[in-house]
Amino acid sequence: MGYDDEGKMSKFNAGVALTERIDSLQRALNMARFNPLSPNQDTGTFNYQVMINANDGLLSECWAKLTDSEKKQADRIRKLVHKMVELFPPIVQGQEGPKINKNNYRKFNELILIYEKMNKDILDSHNLNAPNVDDDDGL
Repeated sequence: MGYDDEGKMSKFNAGVALTERIDSLQRALNMARFNPLSPNQDTGTFNYQVMINANDGLLSECWAKLTDSEKKQADRIRKLVHKMVELFPPIVQGQEGPKINKNNYRKFNELILIYEKMNKDILDSHNLNAPNVDDDDGL
């Protein structure tokens, strides 16, 4: 429990919950980035899929705050990432087991970076990221 701006006791603070969800998604993304082609034991997928899902989650968390133009651009990038991985997967199933397709992996890295940077810009522009120490907020 916490207090609202008027000093009244609040049972639930949606802002805190939102911040925790965003932080959790960013942590998952950062951990998966260390080795995108590695299997993720927690999810039963590959880390590159975790990166996509974490970015999708970040976008979902801020969707209501986006302008129509931002929504249109964000949805295009999200769909492009999903379609690219569907058509050009970084890991393909061969006769001897999973194999890395280096060209597809390179394309994935370029596109996921665009998706991630877009999400960071959106989070920053809508004040949903952690504040910077050097922000002049009067403190």
